Amino acid sequence: METKIARGISYLFHPLLIPCYTLLLLLNIDTLVSRSIPFSNKMILLGVVLLTTLLIPLVLTWFLYKLRLISSFFLVTKEERIYPILSISVFYYATWYMLKGIPFSTIFSYYMLGATLLTILSLIITFYRKISLHMIGAGGFTGLFLGLSLNFGLNFNAEVFTGIMLSGIIGFARLKSNSHDPAEIYSGFFMGVVTMTLLMILL
Repeated sequence: METKIARGISYLFHPLLIPCYTLLLLLNIDTLVSRSIPFSNKMILLGVVLLTTLLIPLVLTWFLYKLRLISSFFLVTKEERIYPILSISVFYYATWYMLKGIPFSTIFSYYMLGATLLTILSLIITFYRKISLHMIGAGGFTGLFLGLSLNFGLNFNAEVFTGIMLSGIIGFARLKSNSHDPAEIYSGFFMGVVTMTLLMILL
């Protein structure tokens, strides 16, 4: 039963879903910027992000699975991760490039730049050892709001706390499913938090 719950959590917070969750939260936080964005623009932005950060990467991963280059969507071995991570980094960069000139998506475009950097770093690390992509995603989410709080003095305490709590739950699930050892969990979270926090501070 615990293993099934752990797998369910892993699916629910799959790294490819984190950018969409982050965008939905940013669009619904009660701020002046969020209130000034027309609903139609929010839907367009969400549609673009769903396409480039979730649907296309999923289709490409499915093709890799059908070609037997990977054994599952969770990329069990570090050798399996190279092609999917490389393709994801390209589409993350494309998302940042498309959104960087649109004023109402500035924060999210910087988040996607950070996500691209994290994906590239994880690709480099993958040549040598495994690292938890789930925890990198959770750490990046937490680091986004921590960095915005530190840089702009905004009150994102609830979002930071939520990120930390979710990271703990996700980390436990990944350990319970025997997908990673503690070092891979902690290093993934640390890399995600530090990289994204520094990027937001340097804006």
